[in-house]
Amino acid sequence: MNHHPNRLLWHQALLTAFILASLAGCLANYGRLQLDSAVEQAFRNNEMLDNYQYYYSGRENKPSAIIGIDPAFQFSSKYWTAVEPSQFEIIVGRMYPDYGYLYGAYMMAPDGRKAGVWYSWVKTYTIKFEGDRIIVFSPEPFADAGNGDFYNGGY
Repeated sequence: MNHHPNRLLWHQALLTAFILASLAGCLANYGRLQLDSAVEQAFRNNEMLDNYQYYYSGRENKPSAIIGIDPAFQFSSKYWTAVEPSQFEIIVGRMYPDYGYLYGAYMMAPDGRKAGVWYSWVKTYTIKFEGDRIIVFSPEPFADAGNGDFYNGGY
């Protein structure tokens, strides 16, 4: 029987490259948080960014997160409630750091653009981009579990 070890290695390398490229393609549409003390301070001072639309997740009397979306992005979700400018200070004031510290962060698009701002004690989240459409998954599973180390819910 004639074995060709080089051919077998080549096939394994090709398969590995295909799998890694597939995974990279899947992850390419996901954003990340960039913690920023200026964002945190802006929320603490009840400052809204111009033209941003703000939303909260969780109960109105105890939200688990507040986000502000840059107007360059489209956003809609049944799990996030719009915050009227006149209610912003009230909603921010209802943020309780039940599980530690309240974090401020920029929500970064895969291409490096700032897509919005984030304020929560949950510092792990999932955000997906479909062109200029942004999907921010609700942090409620984190808030209910009392930690920010995993995701298992909807958006």
